[in-house]
Amino acid sequence: MKMRLKIKKLKNAEKGKRVFILGNGPSILKHDLSKLKNEICIGMNASTLLEEKYGFTQKYYTVSDARFLNHPEKRAMATTMLSPDTIRVLRSDLDLNDDSAIVANKNTYYVNPLSRDGFSYNLNNGYHYGCTTTMLALQLAHYLGASEIVILGVDLNYYGETARFYSESNAQLEDSKIGVQIFNIADAANKLAACSIRTFICNQSSFLAPYLRCEDFDGLFCS
Repeated sequence: MKMRLKIKKLKNAEKGKRVFILGNGPSILKHDLSKLKNEICIGMNASTLLEEKYGFTQKYYTVSDARFLNHPEKRAMATTMLSPDTIRVLRSDLDLNDDSAIVANKNTYYVNPLSRDGFSYNLNNGYHYGCTTTMLALQLAHYLGASEIVILGVDLNYYGETARFYSESNAQLEDSKIGVQIFNIADAANKLAACSIRTFICNQSSFLAPYLRCEDFDGLFCS
């Protein structure tokens, strides 16, 4: 019960604001991410590596993949490398492997996974995982009250020479759930649109391009 009451504190915390979701695809490096310094960012997985290089801090950070707490090289990205001020939102069954010292900072929230397909309008009840952490980030953005959601680096192309923007000494296997991911993200964008929340990408080469509107990243910062 305490966990759910705590999650409620996030409801409409960013009401009416623009939110950027930071994926791990290589296209994210094509953008000047230093422009995110004064923006609200929801990171995921290895996006922590981008903060020092581009001089911004993720206000929120999501993980639903157990490998980012179990993998010796990746664990730090989800724990000690994050700013103490970053609000972590994790899949609830990851709590046993989480860093107790980080959790003690009281900036960590755990969310219960529901079914694979779908969209939860109330994060307090849980979230639909859609085989991608992007779905947790999207449902979090809605729960925060975002009026516009910009998705960066969610390429969903795992078959090229570089599937992610960072190098891995022991690369993960190719993702076999691309169809499930595309279906759920596109469905989420449609549901968000019905709530008058604009959701779009900034990479025309993303496998999401046929389903989501694409806009120029630099153009987002023109007054």
